[in-house]
Amino acid sequence: MARPLEVVVVDDEEQITDLLTMAIQFTSRTAQVHAFNDPLAAREYLLTHPVDVIITDYKMPSYDGIELLKLVSGDTTKVLISGYVSEIAEEKLNEMRAVFFEKPVPIKTLGRIIAEAELKQDKFAS
Repeated sequence: MARPLEVVVVDDEEQITDLLTMAIQFTSRTAQVHAFNDPLAAREYLLTHPVDVIITDYKMPSYDGIELLKLVSGDTTKVLISGYVSEIAEEKLNEMRAVFFEKPVPIKTLGRIIAEAELKQDKFAS
């Protein structure tokens, strides 16, 4: 049996993390979702746990999503979400190989990203 897909969801708004967690669990057969409303708690988790997918808000108190994305390995699927489109440098996202979505997050597209991460994980496990 394959190991669970490790997914971290970070947003300072609890209703957003709840919605994304439910959407991921609905679409994924293996996802283990770790949701954080405190970016510093998420930072501590990321420093000690490998993850397959990170979905994070950009603008949060005390720590931003770009900084969180920098903490994960290059193989991690990175998704940045925000309502502040004009503040995010596209070249920075491209350098980090991150996907960007403006809020509200398109749930169907998010489901495809999770499915692709599961396929990638299955390929590495074989």
